[in-house]
Amino acid sequence: MKVFEGYPLRKILKREQALMWVLSPIVMQIVVTFLLTFYVIIVNRDVIQNFASETELMSALEPVINLGSSLGTVMGLVFLTIVIIWRKIPLVNRKQLTKDEWKVIPGLSKKDWRFLSWYIPVSYVIYILGNYILTSIFGEAEAINQQGIEELVGSTPILLMFLMVVIAAPIAEEWLFRGLILFRHNSLEASWLAVIVSSVLFGLIHVPTDIPSAFSYIGMGFLFAYAAKQTRSVEAGIVYHMLNNLLGFIALYQ
Repeated sequence: MKVFEGYPLRKILKREQALMWVLSPIVMQIVVTFLLTFYVIIVNRDVIQNFASETELMSALEPVINLGSSLGTVMGLVFLTIVIIWRKIPLVNRKQLTKDEWKVIPGLSKKDWRFLSWYIPVSYVIYILGNYILTSIFGEAEAINQQGIEELVGSTPILLMFLMVVIAAPIAEEWLFRGLILFRHNSLEASWLAVIVSSVLFGLIHVPTDIPSAFSYIGMGFLFAYAAKQTRSVEAGIVYHMLNNLLGFIALYQ
């Protein structure tokens, strides 16, 4: 496919950035959840009227809300892919590596993989140590995003959870937070300011509730952003993000 060959570098237009944000999983989760919930309420309005309290109603609607969140994430990735191909936005294989030059994944060279092979484990260990120290000082708490994901377990099919957590979310979020922020200009290079802005916005969108959870998401965003900056590719951030979420996914079902 042409998209894997990489489109010529160019500045990503503001209207293209806006379109990608509007069709992102972040927005699609809200839209799909609202439409599904509204449909269920309308179809079952006679039953809904019999609930004694709002708490009972929300408890009954929880599976629908969880399904909407999961479907919205996957749909958002599909929409972003369509926009990238339609507008020929240079977010995939930005270095336009040939089949002989890229290894395993279009966009990552052998040199990139050598860097990731030591950077990911070393940076992750440092990140875990930082989390441990802050948790020891300030206590343990979870971001609202993490609480929401944990609520999906049990009411959402495991395959859909896998697609959402390990596949759709990492790809979509890296296209948005690394692609549109680090690489929105006509250049392979990313500025340190873009790395910082990307990391902070990534952390805030996950709604941290205290210092440890803020460090957790902003810090992880920085690790993804640095991987993308160093390799000059969004794919490096995607690989790191997928591995991180895979570990989290496995922990959810232990």
